[in-house]
Amino acid sequence: MHYQRQPDSEVKVVRCVKGCIWDVIIDIRPDSPTYCRWLKFELSSESEDQLYIPAGFAHGFQTLCDDVVVNYLISVPYAPQSASGIRYDDGTFGINWPLPVTEISVKDAHWPDFSR
Repeated sequence: MHYQRQPDSEVKVVRCVKGCIWDVIIDIRPDSPTYCRWLKFELSSESEDQLYIPAGFAHGFQTLCDDVVVNYLISVPYAPQSASGIRYDDGTFGINWPLPVTEISVKDAHWPDFSR
């Protein structure tokens, strides 16, 4: 689950152009009435749906088939100094991923626990 901290937080538009993904967003805006809640969306090349992700949300996805291509549009350039993340299995959120997680980067597997 990735996000950019202030002052480099970003808006994203995500579309799956080949295959199918299970996309998750988490509201991590402390003053929001939906703080720490998550939503899921299935995006596929067949549906051609796109997902708008506001600034202040963490975002991640799981591929549901082989050979997937995902396109992102982002509102600001990537700022490595502001990059942060949340583990896909952080108990704060209890996300129920549809498939077992079989591949994940070392960086993504070692994000610290989310703190409110």
